[in-house]
Order: sequence, then C-alpha cells, then structure tokens
Amino acid sequence: MNKNKLALFVALAGMVSAPAFAQKIEVPELDVRVYGAISIAIMHSDTGNGSEQYIVDNDYASTRVGGVISTELPDTGLRVGGHLEWEYQHNPSDLVTPENRSIKGEFNERIISLFVEGAYGKLTVGQGSGAADGATEVDLSGTKVASSADLALGGGALPFVEKSGGASPTVKQSIRNQDFESRYDRLRYDSPKFGPVSVAVSQGYKGEQDITELAVSYSGNIDGLGRLSASAGYSTKDVGGTTGDQETIGGSVSWLHDTGINLGVAYSNTENDDGRDSDFNMFKIGYKTGKHAFTVHRAQGKDFNPVVGDVVIFGSDVKVYGTAYVYRPIKRLETYAVYNNFSLDADSGHFDDVHVVMVGSRLSF
Repeated sequence: MNKNKLALFVALAGMVSAPAFAQKIEVPELDVRVYGAISIAIMHSDTGNGSEQYIVDNDYASTRVGGVISTELPDTGLRVGGHLEWEYQHNPSDLVTPENRSIKGEFNERIISLFVEGAYGKLTVGQGSGAADGATEVDLSGTKVASSADLALGGGALPFVEKSGGASPTVKQSIRNQDFESRYDRLRYDSPKFGPVSVAVSQGYKGEQDITELAVSYSGNIDGLGRLSASAGYSTKDVGGTTGDQETIGGSVSWLHDTGINLGVAYSNTENDDGRDSDFNMFKIGYKTGKHAFTVHRAQGKDFNPVVGDVVIFGSDVKVYGTAYVYRPIKRLETYAVYNNFSLDADSGHFDDVHVVMVGSRLSF
C-alpha cells in the first residue's frame, strides 16, 4: 500500500470513529470532503382515526452521510472525482402510521457517481440527481428543513379518512410537489455560469423508464431588492403501457429582501397519455432575522386522483395550510417546529382533515 492510499485509509477510519466535526481532510494529491446529518423529530398526527405520536426521521432533510473525493489533473485545468452518499432512516416521517410506528432503518444509496469539471462545465456519470431535481424547491426563507415544498414528506402515509367508511387515500397519494425524477442512473452536464444563470441537462433511466431532463437556474443579488433565486425544469419519461409518455414542467422562485422579508412561489404540472393532468402550487411568505426564521404557507394539489384498491378518487383537490419556525443557534444545528393542515375534497366522498405537527432538530457535519 503506497503512502497516499495509507493516508486516505487512516483519514477515513478516523472519521468513522471520531466525533464528526471536520469537513475537509488533507490527503496528498487528493481533496476529501465528508459530510452528513442526523435528523430526528417528534411528530404528532390527528386524523379521522384519532391521534398518535411518533419519533421519526424527518424526510424533509433525512439522516445521511456522504463524501466527495477529487483531484486536479496536472496541466489540463480539469478536476476529476467521485461522489458517494447514503441515507439511513429509522421511522421515516412519510411512512409511519398508527399501525406501523416502528420502521427499522437501513442504508439506501443516493449518489454513486464520477465527474470531471473545468472551464466548460461539469460532466457527471452514475446515480445521482437529474438535471431538474429540486427545481420546485428553491427556498431562501431559512425554513426548508421544516417546510419543503413536498409537504407530504411529513405524515405522507396518514389517511384522509372517508367519513362513511369508503376508500381513504393517503396524503402522499393525494398531493406531491411533482419535483421531476429525483435520482437515477444518468449522464448529466452542468454548464458554467453565465453571470447569474446556469443550465443543466441529463439523460438516463430508472428501471425500464428512459428519462430526459432540462433545467435553467438563476441566483443573484439585485441592488436595493435583496437576493433572488429561481429555477425552471422539464422532464419526460417513457412509462410504457397505457400511461405512455409522462411530462412534467415546473419551477420555483424565492426572494429574500435585505430586511429579512421573503416570498416564495412554486408550481408544477404532470401529464401523461392516460389522461393524468395534475397540478401543484405553493405560496410561502416569511421573515428571517439573525438565528430565527418564520414562515406561513399555502399549497394545493389538484387532480392527483389517488387510487385505493380498485377505487379512484376523481376530482381530488387537496389544500394545505401551515406554518414553520426554525432556530439556528450555531452553523451546524437547526431546531424547528412545523404544523400542517391537509384537507381533501373530491367529486364523491367526505374526508376528515389530517393534522401534522413536528418538532425536531438536524445536526449537520
């Protein structure tokens, strides 16, 4: 074993056994950055079946660990490297139910990829985020750990109980932010920044489904107005069967004024050849000062038409009203509280609301 390999082995072994505070380790000829987070919350739910409490891993910002190893290629202006990331969730907040409060954790791969980057952009191959992943989740409010646009990540497995005993769909069947195709095996290209604008495109597959994605992002400061971030994306995938091609468009805009006042808007639409045409929108307003951030939000998911057994809930219309508070006493620690009220209307049936409260913390390293 040569000296470089031995140094890398010792460094990684030390990170596993020692307290996780350092982000970067110096290894000759290699840059090694290890990161992660532990995310635990207490969740209270109230549905038509009664109330329950859980200790959960907050799926808005799950427990995970990862690392990036890279090095410069001499005389080329290029950097090459690899990126690894795994998630480990005990009692995921989007899966627990009164009948299944304890869900054993396991490691799940999130990112396994290689990359090369230079003056003309970055090329990545392997499993990881598609080009449009996160385009509906741009957020400068400081409360994303508690109120990401995908609100069903907290209490998503809980049912909208039909009052007469009919089919009762879950929250996450009835509303999602439709944030494109997340992570899959793909070839992805990220352009260099053109001022405050960047472009990304990816092509790959998830199972048997071929996927293409495109995104355009903006991030910059505007004199006298504060900071503005925005992203817009498009994805298409071949699902096959009667579903055929499925296309998603959407994006989000977040504005943070110098006073701490902030606004956010998100929208997405998904269509397929089988007649699905579902919409999601969200509006958030908040105030951020020092270590504190507070927001209120309203979201809506229309025509998700969830299927329960052989019953389709046609004309579904879910509205969400909520509020979130985040306190960040130090750089690596976020403590938060969030409340969401989910209500479902449909062409038939009468459904009880779902109420979800979470109080928790995320420690990052």
